[in-house]
Amino acid sequence: MKNSEVKKLQALSIRRDDVVSDENWFKMMRDIFFGYENEVVLERAAEQKLKECAVEEKVCKRG
Repeated sequence: MKNSEVKKLQALSIRRDDVVSDENWFKMMRDIFFGYENEVVLERAAEQKLKECAVEEKVCKRG
């Protein structure tokens, strides 16, 4: 499971009843979604790097 999926599930699993105040709930959700967005960016960058390496490898094999 990707880290971004874990972050998303974490956000979905938090119930408002578990948090003392609305302000705390919003802070927790903000922090979780920042983590989610960061993980998505990192995963996309890693996928792009793999694609670039695969292309370079094909070019090197041809030459």
